[in-house]
Amino acid sequence: MKNTAFSMTRRSFIKTVAGVSFTVNMIPVTELLADETDEITSLNSGDWSKAPGKARYRVDGLVKVTGQKVFARDYRAWNLPGWPKEERPVMIVRATDVNNPFEGLDLSLIPHKSQPVEILYGEKITKEVLRPNKLQDQAEPENQPLIQDVKVKRPSALTWPFIVSKGERASFFGQPVAFLIFENSKNYRAAKKAIQFNSDFVIYDKKPSNKPVFPFNPLTNYVRVASDTKGKDIFSYAQNGDDKNYSEKAFVHRTRIQEQMASGKWKTYNANCSMQAMDPMFMEPENGLGWYDATNKTLNLLVGTQSPDGDMNDVLEMFTGDNPVVKVKTVNIISCYPGGGFGGRDSSVFTLNLAIAAAYAGGKPIRLAYDRFEQFQAGLKRHACELTESLSVDDGGKIQALDVMMSFDGGGRENLSPWVAQLAGLCAGGSYSIPRAAINSNAMYSKNISGGSQRGFGGPQAFFAIETLIDEVAKDNHWDPIELRRKNILHENENTVVGGPITEKLRLHEILDKSEDHGIWRDQKREKERWRKEGLLYGVGFAMSMQAFGTSGDGLIGFVELDRSGHLVVKTNAVDMGNGSATTLAVSTADYLGRNASKIDMGNPDLFPVLNMSTDKKGSWKESDWTANGVGSSSACLTAFHQVHAINQASKVLFDTSIVPVAREILGLPDIPADDFIWKDERLYINDRELPPIPMDIIADVIYRTGRIKGALVHAYFQEIWVKADFDVKGITHNWEIDGLAVYSAGESKPEIIRRRANSGIYPSPASSRYSRTTFAPCGNIIGLTVDPVSGEAVVRKSLSVLNAGKIITEELVSGQSQGGVAMAIGYSLLEDMPPGLGGPADGDWNLNQYFVPRAADVALEGQELITLDALKDDKTGKGIAEAVMCSVAPAISNALYDATGVRFRDLPITAEKIRKGMDKNG
Repeated sequence: MKNTAFSMTRRSFIKTVAGVSFTVNMIPVTELLADETDEITSLNSGDWSKAPGKARYRVDGLVKVTGQKVFARDYRAWNLPGWPKEERPVMIVRATDVNNPFEGLDLSLIPHKSQPVEILYGEKITKEVLRPNKLQDQAEPENQPLIQDVKVKRPSALTWPFIVSKGERASFFGQPVAFLIFENSKNYRAAKKAIQFNSDFVIYDKKPSNKPVFPFNPLTNYVRVASDTKGKDIFSYAQNGDDKNYSEKAFVHRTRIQEQMASGKWKTYNANCSMQAMDPMFMEPENGLGWYDATNKTLNLLVGTQSPDGDMNDVLEMFTGDNPVVKVKTVNIISCYPGGGFGGRDSSVFTLNLAIAAAYAGGKPIRLAYDRFEQFQAGLKRHACELTESLSVDDGGKIQALDVMMSFDGGGRENLSPWVAQLAGLCAGGSYSIPRAAINSNAMYSKNISGGSQRGFGGPQAFFAIETLIDEVAKDNHWDPIELRRKNILHENENTVVGGPITEKLRLHEILDKSEDHGIWRDQKREKERWRKEGLLYGVGFAMSMQAFGTSGDGLIGFVELDRSGHLVVKTNAVDMGNGSATTLAVSTADYLGRNASKIDMGNPDLFPVLNMSTDKKGSWKESDWTANGVGSSSACLTAFHQVHAINQASKVLFDTSIVPVAREILGLPDIPADDFIWKDERLYINDRELPPIPMDIIADVIYRTGRIKGALVHAYFQEIWVKADFDVKGITHNWEIDGLAVYSAGESKPEIIRRRANSGIYPSPASSRYSRTTFAPCGNIIGLTVDPVSGEAVVRKSLSVLNAGKIITEELVSGQSQGGVAMAIGYSLLEDMPPGLGGPADGDWNLNQYFVPRAADVALEGQELITLDALKDDKTGKGIAEAVMCSVAPAISNALYDATGVRFRDLPITAEKIRKGMDKNG
């Protein structure tokens, strides 16, 4: 059979894992089908582009609203060229008992004609225990072998086995106990109807045992004591985190802070907060297709993923070793739009499960497609959190000390839980200058469904605590809540609770000013009276946040190419999860190249390997081919600042090395400074000179006829600052904010890798690795809501978000992200009730009949407003705002509820029942 993937060698690269080399082909599904069928239209079709730097509508907008195939769920094996047409559905059976050993399945419950053709049990598909954990089950003998004679290697990124073996206890709810592969969809549906909600299907041996609770590493321990003068702290993690005795010193300072807070010297307020887990509820549950082509030793996977780089490495790792289940030489990853993500798909094990099923399907294509019940049972959740916090203020309202203990429910797999807890430690200080802080934040293993990096990454939990506590301080002392915050906000050159410097203009005072001046805040008394006449209580609450974005150690990749006709192509490893990244990156070429991209190619992990850069932990910036981080998984908040920078710099490389020289030649003016060239109406002009403009197609024609540089692939790295270095290209030295470069010349089949010059460049300071974050997207939220004093029902009537988004690239996308953030936060605060254990979705029978998400009537669409601060002259880039707006909505709702009812609610979600009981208790 013809396999179109093999003809697409420009997308191929070699990947070596554990000494084994694989050919990997990364293929956008629309590109795969475009060569074979007219069934779909390119994602880049339609007149989406407006003026340079502007979009008429989203790149993917037309195909989505017209119902074309863009998501993984849209495809079947028979849609894909070269694939066999017969497709075998896969069902994963999951554990609903974590105390008793798994014994097997009662297959008699499945109709005889619908029995699975293959059943994969744990003892069959787990090869090595790469990370043995004796805490997994105390009932097991201590001398059990660490290596087992079974068949599929488990990637080292995973803590527990893929599937529970017979005789073993599940490590967490929802852990697979078996994969069932069916001959056809008819049999699959019949079997699913018979067993999906039948608790008798999975058999357990009644030998109960409890598993211990333990934290995932690393643990977060931030302690800071500021000096009386600005500058160097007396002690902080940023300053002292590398000290060998940091923990001992931190304990001494923590104890001293706690003693001062308890001494009565200041007014100290305490809060206990509890926040349940939350489901991402993205557009489509996880799903995909897989096919192992034994003839060509090729593994084909069609999937929508948030982590293409990580998924690729984990899949390849499974097929290394002495005796892999199947021999794999080539991996074709066909990428689709994921249909939502926002952390809910980051480092998900779905792609690994898809690869396992494909390997065991006897050469037949398989389809693994969760329904909503299965997604609730298996999908990553935002972490539940238990939090205690103490805050001390002096008589003038200045914050003097903060003591926080946070415990995040990581569920059964580590995922990104410890790093979620780590960022929450920074967010625990809110937007405030706090001279003394002691913060512990840890993610704990539990039997629950795994927690992930779902939208907010620890910020919603941390901001909720400090913002409700600040409100309590204000109300208790009869201080204005906004004025109290104004006294304590962080300013440039001050330090966070970690001790890291504030290096940007946060503009928090402007957010407070605009909030204070808004009608929702000004008209509180009048609105209270109006709603009282209708028999409802009315309250207004304010809260603010400055959510950090990025990881403060971000490696980014970007590719820009000028084609022969003068159109631009952009490629990136980033994934558009519904946040509009594709559109934003497509317009980001305009600054240096005068026009938007005509094509945007997303989700490509094949780009970074081209640069052949080292990421060895023992390396250093002294090595011209070394970088501290290659690339990471996609995040909605990484677009406007991080990924735009990579595309911007690739555009600049192309402008500096090719556009400018060619324009000089066309004009016959070799000495025109590059800064004199300006773009207008997609033509290149010379500033203040009466010379004819040069169309891009003319420039492109010269570039292709003379073999000039037509494209640039760059790698950039950010940690407090962008790495900036010199590169010699065609005999000329250039200085760009990148650390890796390859250029593509017309007529050449391979790129030229250009290393940065030795002993050149500006690099991050060693201390900056301990700052946690230095990039922030500040936001303030006001909520006006009503409460029914009889039923306890709370309804948001008005909301305001005041956001510092930096330079706004696409205004409509910022607005859309804001609306989505407010909606998600309202649901998280008032509606989305997800108990742990079998009381929640772990039992497999949860859907939207039990998990209530906000609808249009719940989010006050007509009363919802966004104010973005005007960009400053030095705001050259945007901010990652995907999570910014939502972080302070929940505390604003809680504060508004207190204003309406006189009851303080710190247990999320704040359901009508909790409100009613709180008011009854309060009299």
